[in-house]
Amino acid sequence: MAVGAFLVLVLGIGFLVWQFADPLGNVVRWNVVSELSETSAVVDVLQLGQWQYGVSTPTQLVTESFMASVMEINAVTVYVFWAGALIGLSLLLAALTTMSRFWYLAGMILFILFLAFSRLEVLGVFGAENRFLFLLATVLYGGITYYFHAFRPDLGMGIRIAGLAAVSLVLGALVAFGSASPVPALTAAVYSFPFWLAVTILFLLVSATEIMAGLVWLSTSGQAGKGRSGLVQFIVISVLYLLLLLLIYLQNTRQIDWNVTLINPFYLALASGILGIWGFRRRADSTQGVLPFRSAGFWLYMGLFISAVSFGGLTAGMANDPVLETLEDVTVQGQLAMGLLFLFYILVNFYEVFQQKLAVYKVLYKPLRFGLTQTRLFGFAGVVVLFSMQRLLPVNQAIAGYFNGLGDLHTKTEEFTLAEQYYKLALQQEFQNHKSNYALASIALKQGDRNAGAYYFRQALLKNPSPQAYAGLSGILMQESLFFDAVYSLQEGIRRFPANGELLNNLGMLYSKTNVADSAYYYLDLAKNNAIRPEIPATNLLAILAKSTDSGLLDSLAEASEKRDYLSWQANWLAVQNLRQRFSKEAFNPQAVPKDSLLSVSSLAYLLNYATNQARFDTLPAALLPKLAAKNPVLSQDLSLAALYPEFYSGSKLKALEVLTGWAAEEGEKSDLYHKILGHWLLQLGLYDKAIESLSVVEGIEGTIGMAVANALAGKKEVAVILLDKIQDQEKSPALEQLKQTLFSGAKPKSVSDSLFAVLSKSPSAANFDKAVKTNPFDARIVAATSEFYRGKKQVKEAYQLVLDALRYNEYATELWEQYAYLSLEQGLLGQAAEGEEKVRQYALPAGYQRFLARYQPMRALIEKQRAAF
Repeated sequence: MAVGAFLVLVLGIGFLVWQFADPLGNVVRWNVVSELSETSAVVDVLQLGQWQYGVSTPTQLVTESFMASVMEINAVTVYVFWAGALIGLSLLLAALTTMSRFWYLAGMILFILFLAFSRLEVLGVFGAENRFLFLLATVLYGGITYYFHAFRPDLGMGIRIAGLAAVSLVLGALVAFGSASPVPALTAAVYSFPFWLAVTILFLLVSATEIMAGLVWLSTSGQAGKGRSGLVQFIVISVLYLLLLLLIYLQNTRQIDWNVTLINPFYLALASGILGIWGFRRRADSTQGVLPFRSAGFWLYMGLFISAVSFGGLTAGMANDPVLETLEDVTVQGQLAMGLLFLFYILVNFYEVFQQKLAVYKVLYKPLRFGLTQTRLFGFAGVVVLFSMQRLLPVNQAIAGYFNGLGDLHTKTEEFTLAEQYYKLALQQEFQNHKSNYALASIALKQGDRNAGAYYFRQALLKNPSPQAYAGLSGILMQESLFFDAVYSLQEGIRRFPANGELLNNLGMLYSKTNVADSAYYYLDLAKNNAIRPEIPATNLLAILAKSTDSGLLDSLAEASEKRDYLSWQANWLAVQNLRQRFSKEAFNPQAVPKDSLLSVSSLAYLLNYATNQARFDTLPAALLPKLAAKNPVLSQDLSLAALYPEFYSGSKLKALEVLTGWAAEEGEKSDLYHKILGHWLLQLGLYDKAIESLSVVEGIEGTIGMAVANALAGKKEVAVILLDKIQDQEKSPALEQLKQTLFSGAKPKSVSDSLFAVLSKSPSAANFDKAVKTNPFDARIVAATSEFYRGKKQVKEAYQLVLDALRYNEYATELWEQYAYLSLEQGLLGQAAEGEEKVRQYALPAGYQRFLARYQPMRALIEKQRAAF
């Protein structure tokens, strides 16, 4: 049982340390708010010598800020508290059953009184507002403890603890399954607050002198037998210890305002409690059998310790700072007052023993002159005096903590009006406490009252400021369009918390919205080195660099960026790659597609940027994005447009052009964008007349330059000159002069079709023909050669469909109409063959037409003869 008790204590201390590490973080989370913005990038490029023509298309950027959540209690914290508290209670009551009748009855009377104060009727077990649970708990606890005490004193401690633990489990099951309260565990914890606070304070006072006793052992255990006294060492370290406590007391009571880091009282309390596990034995042995250590003292101390760490963990887990400050004051002032009296007790009683160079720690609780009980009574009186000098502020803080707990309970049950009243009662006891003010701000935000939220956030910053409160206040100020006030509040927060990455990130993002790029970069770079989630400021850095950095600097900064496995960062990385016109293979991140297919901001930005940047390598978005568009109707148009890029560059160019042509024909908000992209794609395919038709409706310099390029490539250089001169009249640019020279020099864009046609001429295989047609299904030479190949393989229908598809966008190509006429004849479609013959006559040169007739007429005559014979 002792090993089990130690194990529970270790777990309880772990729970306390875990909750105490960041009390506010237990109830307030850092949420991430993502925003989507657009910038222009050129992902479609047509290279003409040293000059390139591209059209700007949207690319998406994600920026993210931290937002502190409203205050919410974690149910797991409450359950862990009850597990530890009930085990501690079982140890306490089991220890009471082994003590004399006076102490047993005194302890049980106090326990029952605290049970009555705990208002168990509010749990509504088997009926609202009845005292059934209180009476049942009194009968069960009182009956079994009396049975152990009066009738079975022979039973071992294990059976006693197990019996009391069984009673606790029965009562816990009744509450869990029979309570009318929606949150019975939290309700019971809140209303039993006075009992657990009293147990914790009792433990802190009981163990208050253990550090001083440890100093006696430290000073004399090593000196015994060596002929040296430890008196000087003991006095020096004791005075330093008491001086430390005095400084903490003066700093906590604001009598000094030193910006120095002292030992946290939490560690003093923990050290004192742990030392007491060994030290309490000597104290129990000094009671001359009143409190035998083995049968009662150990279990009593362990029960108090486990209960205290459980209650401390619950208090930290609920971020109830008034109660934490009460426990801190009890620790500091208890150890200061009792330690001072204990120092007097040691010197008065054992000065001669020190002089005799003996091990004083062995007789520490066997006083010669001044009694231990008197020392403790005077020490307790000293604690009361110190509390009185603070005008009983710790008592008021404890009451405020009780009201805060009630406020938490009614906030959990969404009784916000009642919760607000309890938090305000807590403010009447201690108006600067952070818990009440932040909780009231949370309620105000839930109810949409931003003015009240801002007021309470400011109040929360008076004594115990927190980064979360600064973030909450600045968020409200931004919503109220008070930009400079928001900046000032964040700057003040950073002065208080210079290494807080969340505040640094938010301030950097505020500066980025005013285009103060250097300040934004400065704070975001600091945030990246300090934030709990450094990937968020890193994401924002990419976004502001993409918006405000020239291409040369962007290249160098992008090369130095550390790659991160974070979706928003990857979305911005792809945007930067679009801006740099770097289209290298990137692996697709499957996390971009949620299981429910409902896209977040980061998912949307990643998918859109991936589709445009990886269009030449991955056809997955072409099939995926239209499916997602059906599940996200608001985002349907953006997703569908992005899907056309991989369709055009890696899939079916005909399908991409047909869809985009249909959209461009509609007079919509994005008609200009669609015409612009369509015109550029047609230019890339060498369909210059179609490109001119599409670009002619595009307003602005991009459309005019595109028409000039298309006209020049189509052999209409005079029109191109007129268009470029028109632009130069409006805008003087050396680049335009360079473009004019490039176009006049007869430079043509490098086309993959040329090299593929050369390959076909040398090695006419099915794979080569398919690859060439996929690359440009409208190139007359390639389509005509492929058609001839299919005809030779007797695949007339495939060849015929290939020619029909090409004619949709390349209707002036003589080679295509020739193939159309031949294929129509082979299928017996004489009327269509005649149409093809007419088109060849119309578009071909006389020599070319005569060459066509030499082949066409014999084929037609043969078919007509065969029909006549039939």
